[in-house]
Amino acid sequence: MNSFPHTIILRHNRENLKKCSLRGLETRQDLIFYSYPLKKELPDLSNYVVLTLDGPPLTQEDAQYGIFLIDGTWRYAEKMLKALKPPFEQRSLPREAMTAYPRRQDDGRGLASCEALYLSYLILGRDPAGLLDHYRWKEQFLNT
Repeated sequence: MNSFPHTIILRHNRENLKKCSLRGLETRQDLIFYSYPLKKELPDLSNYVVLTLDGPPLTQEDAQYGIFLIDGTWRYAEKMLKALKPPFEQRSLPREAMTAYPRRQDDGRGLASCEALYLSYLILGRDPAGLLDHYRWKEQFLNT
């Protein structure tokens, strides 16, 4: 069995947990959640890639890295990333990946956090089992 770095998720404290696609995953052993603004320091992220819309594509060659996922509205996520001044590489997911999460203001880009995490695990060769178990639009996403 492969041993991968934990996935670190930084969730904005104003994220509506009733709508949060990662809700229910907080007890997974491979995920570590932090709240933003930070109350405690993040671990060393120099061996992590952060998922963004504009980075180079995530590939199997990135398998040695941990995943750092920023969870919040687009507006919050952008501010959080700027505030962190990341020491890590940015990566993006395939542009053709379509979200099943219904949004009012959608420019056609970007996935729900659990969708992004699921797709990242597949690309990196990690077991994505259970990542979509609590996701209301699981079937729609898997069928896109």
